[in-house]
Amino acid sequence: MNGRVLLFFVLVNGLLAGINTNTLAQRRIVFTDRPNFGRVTMPSNIVVTSNMIDGYVKVKGSTRFIFPVCDNSVYRPFAATADGTMGAYFSANPAIATTTSYKGGSYGPLPAGAPFPLTSKDANIGKVSNREYWDINGATATRITLSWHLESGMSSFVPNGNLSKLYIVGWNGTRWVKIASTLDATTIWGGTCTLSAGSMTTTAAIIPNTYLAYTFGSDLSSAREMVVQADSSNLNTDSDADQELKLTAADLIPEVETAIYPNPVRDRIYLRTQDLGKIKQVTVHDLVGRKLITASRGFASGIDINGLPAGMYVVNIEGVNGKKTSRKIIISK
Repeated sequence: MNGRVLLFFVLVNGLLAGINTNTLAQRRIVFTDRPNFGRVTMPSNIVVTSNMIDGYVKVKGSTRFIFPVCDNSVYRPFAATADGTMGAYFSANPAIATTTSYKGGSYGPLPAGAPFPLTSKDANIGKVSNREYWDINGATATRITLSWHLESGMSSFVPNGNLSKLYIVGWNGTRWVKIASTLDATTIWGGTCTLSAGSMTTTAAIIPNTYLAYTFGSDLSSAREMVVQADSSNLNTDSDADQELKLTAADLIPEVETAIYPNPVRDRIYLRTQDLGKIKQVTVHDLVGRKLITASRGFASGIDINGLPAGMYVVNIEGVNGKKTSRKIIISK
């Protein structure tokens, strides 16, 4: 089997980091190749209780879906509602942005554009988490839910234990910015938010590709800017959502998408995939969706983006089979 798509399973015995034994003792860990966006694709109308993915998960369907993502046995799910949303969890300091590889050793900084310095942030953000972050991708707007647990260290991160000072923050290419978000009345874990476990959701739908990474920030000011105890559970509208996913080894083979390099880039981007002949068209868009560049041939020579100003952009890739994917890039001058 190609090393880029290799999966293997680890039966989890005993207590996994951050979760009690009854919840995850029988979950298998499925590993995917993070740098090449190896992924497991799952339908949105299921609840996954038998596996967790150390790598990327992509969803098919628009029912609210809880992504069963982990890293180094630390299970930290997130949720979204838009078809095609894909993401992975990193149990690592965003300012270093390295995690271990299932092949041995460690990956380089991930995702593209990493690392993400904690000191580069808007003035209204007091701290940015140095323990974890998520890479969430997608071109369709969705509300995003992030979760925390014991290893997140909220007791020392949140000022005076006041969870109303907690926010979701996103890396916009140059700094961390605050994203309007609310504590969930019923969390991903079940129950209400505590310093030990909880989740929060963006108050509005956002395009996941807007930010290169997501994590938590805390506000050290005296102002209360959040609505506390918003309920994310009302996003789940599918009556079949409690159906458990039954996965076989064949089901769990991830699809490996095209990678874009270098990133950040100055004048030309290149595509890394198993067969460039299967790519039909590549387009480059700004963050408001305007199409700036279209290329339908000559992919081996790269795509000239020298005429674009510095900033963050979205590259959409369409295959000859009609499948599409998108990647974020940073142009630096």
